[in-house]
Amino acid sequence: MLFNSFIFIFGFLPLTLIVTYALGRWRQRAAKVALLLLSLGFYMWWRPSQLPLLLGSIVFNYVVGGQIERAFHAGRQTATRIWLAAGLTADLAFLGWFKYANFVVENVVAVTGAHFVLHHIALPLAISFFTFQKIAYLIDAARGETKRISFLDFALFAAFFPQLIAGPIVHFKEVVPQLQARRFGRVVFRNIMIGLVIFAIGLFKKTVIADTLAFYANPLFQAARNGHALGLSSAWLAAVSFTFQIYFDFSGYSDMAIGLGRMLGVKLPLNFHSPLRAPSITDYWRRWHMTLQRFIVAYIFQPLSLPLNRFAIAQGLRGWSGFAVATGVPLFITFVAVGIWHGAGWTFVLFGVMHATYICINEGWREWLSRRRRKLRRAGVTPPAPGWSRSVAGRVLTLLAVVFANVMFRAATVRDAISVWSSMIGLDGAVRPPAGPGFDWALGATLLVSALLVFLTPNSQQIMGRFDPAHNWREWRNVARPPLNWTWKPNAAGLIFAGVALFMGVIFIERGRAVFLYFNF
Repeated sequence: MLFNSFIFIFGFLPLTLIVTYALGRWRQRAAKVALLLLSLGFYMWWRPSQLPLLLGSIVFNYVVGGQIERAFHAGRQTATRIWLAAGLTADLAFLGWFKYANFVVENVVAVTGAHFVLHHIALPLAISFFTFQKIAYLIDAARGETKRISFLDFALFAAFFPQLIAGPIVHFKEVVPQLQARRFGRVVFRNIMIGLVIFAIGLFKKTVIADTLAFYANPLFQAARNGHALGLSSAWLAAVSFTFQIYFDFSGYSDMAIGLGRMLGVKLPLNFHSPLRAPSITDYWRRWHMTLQRFIVAYIFQPLSLPLNRFAIAQGLRGWSGFAVATGVPLFITFVAVGIWHGAGWTFVLFGVMHATYICINEGWREWLSRRRRKLRRAGVTPPAPGWSRSVAGRVLTLLAVVFANVMFRAATVRDAISVWSSMIGLDGAVRPPAGPGFDWALGATLLVSALLVFLTPNSQQIMGRFDPAHNWREWRNVARPPLNWTWKPNAAGLIFAGVALFMGVIFIERGRAVFLYFNF
């Protein structure tokens, strides 16, 4: 079931709110049971045959997490590590089999010429998201950051439908205390109002902007897939249109998830905070898919960086060699893993390699600047403050890097991406016959609105900033302040704004319900 569908907006959502809050007036446990069953029904609506996989993951990780918690609190470190290793191995094997087995076998066969056939394995919906959530839970349990809870609370935490399909990837400490709060299941009209406004903004982003841009971007990439050289203008149109498309598609989903959670009395963490306004590629990743970024930093980069730092010190590595081993290597591995997480294909691998290279260059540049400032201070010279030109150059370079990498992310094959890149740098000529719908007033208006929303106006959480819109909003409230600022109020202007956004978002569903891009991952 899609958030951007009539059955969800006019059927499932009202039913969920009515049933949850009606039962919550009687007994909180009944409200939780109903919400859990509705969440499982929401997942089952997509592919009923895959529900046992989700249930199996929930039961397995609840049992293993309980063993880890008991061993940790009993001071049995060896048992804690054994249970953690067993749980992580099973979760990663589960993810690896369904998501990567076909890709690995295809490449082994291509390299070795072996005659081995593996029947196509269907990718379960949301497997990357709910598996990473369970992995985070097990690791947090091994660190003593969780506590034993009932199976009902754990299952609701694991299957809560607003964040189940495409995130945010939530932690135990962010959601479970809210599910266990005394007021959970009791209707708070303020929460419903705030959540509905955030949901309306997200729906507008998805159906009005992202799906409109998809109408133009998809045929252009399909033309490249069919061997058609796009030419300079069409290639840049494809790359820029898709960059805005995925921006508003994922941003829209993240808004809708946060809005739905708020309607049900749960504040979810931010997952998107104006990344295209970032001054560097490092900052871009701090603000794009924020819960994935913190996951990989906490559970991949840091576990790699610490032993490599010790290794560098033990080997006497200093200067750039020490930086390369202690920082460069774990960063590169981490962001290649980010690319692979997105999908089983060489385009995703190379997308990860591109961003890994970007990040390493950016961190190397920051390290060089830091050393230069220290050298000037030792010489008694005050380092010059960064000028506006450096800030502008950083933002432009970041945008270009993201746009070029997004071509690889969107292309069906590496060859298709290279074809689009060739056109983008003028190797196929500046003007060619249109490969798709072509540039018209609708596309021009959509791109103009997209650029204005991205670079000048407040994002969704900034619009709703006075209402503490997300779990970790206070950490980000002063980041990426927009040139134009406006905050929503429940007055005539605010109600008209929300009504227009919701109305247009619903009306544009009529063109066809497009799946969110991150449903594929």
